[in-house]
This record gives sequence, C-alpha cells and structure tokens, in this order.
Amino acid sequence: MRQAFIIVFPAIALFISACKSEPGIDKGKFAELNRTAQDLRAAITLSNPCDVPDNLQQRLASGITALKDKASSKEEHNLIAAYRQLLTTHKDGLLLCRYRTQFSSFDFFPKGSIYVSQELDPLVEKYDLSVEKHVYKGTGQYMRSIDGNSIQVVRESARAQIKNIENMMYYQ
Repeated sequence: MRQAFIIVFPAIALFISACKSEPGIDKGKFAELNRTAQDLRAAITLSNPCDVPDNLQQRLASGITALKDKASSKEEHNLIAAYRQLLTTHKDGLLLCRYRTQFSSFDFFPKGSIYVSQELDPLVEKYDLSVEKHVYKGTGQYMRSIDGNSIQVVRESARAQIKNIENMMYYQ
C-alpha cells in the first residue's frame, strides 16, 4: 500500500500542477500599447502608407520597452513578441517609403518603382516581392526595382499582425 502511494502521489501532484492555469493577459497593462496599435491600424487604413505619423513608431517602441520586463505569463510574453513583430513590420514599410521617395525624382529610374539596394534585399525576400531588372543606359549597369505598390504588401502584413494581437488580447 505504501509503495502504491509513493508511486501514485507524485503522479497526482504532477497532474494537479499541470492543471493550474497560468494567469492570462492583464488587459489593463497593455491598454496603452493596444491604443497605439489601433492608432496605427487607423493610420494605415485611412491614409497613404507613407503618411503614417512618425510618433506611432516611437510610441510602439516605448510601449514595448516599458512592458518587456513586466510580462508575468507566457501569453503576455507572446503578446509582447507580437507587438515587436508589428514594430518591425512598420519599420519595414517606412524603409520602403523612404526608398520610394528618394528615387522618385530621377528620370533614369522607372516611375512608381522602388530601387532595391542591399538594404532592401532582406525585405524583398521576407515579403516575397517581385523584382525587375533595368539597364541604366549611362553605364550599362543593371538596377533592380520592386513595384511601388509593394508597400501595400507590408501594410497588409501589419494589418494581419494587428488582427493577431487583437485575437491574443480578447480571445485567449
């Protein structure tokens, strides 16, 4: 009998500890970061993707920094990781916007295209953007570009990430 207790008790204790649920997400803790994500959603939905207010990136980064050490559950850590991914995607979109703006005034570059430099290569791969080659007549060198509407791909990725964050917050 005692031997059975020694075998069964640890199994029962392990089962009970596995049944305890970790605290979920403290929605109040994430309220400001959630407002920032909603502001970003509104900005990318209602405006030109390159006209998103600059302060949204800073608000998102500051909110993530403020909460990264305050996460108390796996769900909260996952939520912070999702916000980090959203911040990265937002930065990716802004980088594409910067390149589109920088080369829009050059006659030798196709209108509406974004010049692909080494800095943009990771984004081209990450978002699976279609690249075209152009010959620069002055030197015979090849230049690569992506369609200017590629920014929409990044914008859609950000929207999907915001939706994922909402699902994590409200449907856990």
